[in-house]
Amino acid sequence: MKWPFARAKAQPSPPRSMADFLAEAAREIDQQIAQDPLWHQHLPYRSMPPAQARAFEIEKRAIWRRGIHDAGRSEITALVWTTREDDLVCPACRQRQGRRYAKADLGRLAQAPVHLGCRCELAPVR
Repeated sequence: MKWPFARAKAQPSPPRSMADFLAEAAREIDQQIAQDPLWHQHLPYRSMPPAQARAFEIEKRAIWRRGIHDAGRSEITALVWTTREDDLVCPACRQRQGRRYAKADLGRLAQAPVHLGCRCELAPVR
């Protein structure tokens, strides 16, 4: 007999291809670029031509989102937001420095806005 109040075990999200993440990242980056015509001037690596910087931003964003997705499907218990802890870190990222996102918070983390030129990383906790 199944206990009527038992919580259903959370099912991991279905696997997704890197192409899926790249396509989503391209849409997200292009929206951010459209909102800021001077976007390229705000990047920490202004020596890159805009087309190369756009491609780099797309790849970074896709890897970021893929890391969150894969963490939710793995034995990792949390992700920790880490910055470079230098003068180029923006105020929003500085506030997140060291913040731990438990597995239950990964969906919210995946929706968190990430600005163009962000150099933050998510470190796994096992």
